[in-house]
Amino acid sequence: MAEPGLIHGFQVPILRGVWERLIVFGAPRIYARAWACLWLFIGLILLTYWGFRWLAVPFLGWLLGQGVLVLLTQWNPRWDDMMYAQMNQRYKARYSAG
Repeated sequence: MAEPGLIHGFQVPILRGVWERLIVFGAPRIYARAWACLWLFIGLILLTYWGFRWLAVPFLGWLLGQGVLVLLTQWNPRWDDMMYAQMNQRYKARYSAG
């Protein structure tokens, strides 16, 4: 169903995911999910070899890393674009005058 006042086929509401950053637990979605998957895998390895008493280690590692991702996102919502540009476009740290 189209919203009232919109011409069907010409005007549609824009989804938030198109113009807004997708955030999961306060961090960009791809990084939050990759971080969680990494620590879930480490947790399964620890569970397999050493048992349940070591499961707090991956949880604390995930919690610490997720906190860092959230702080980076609060500091600059596009921090990953900035880091990508810094690594791939070879920006200088300082520019000398003259």
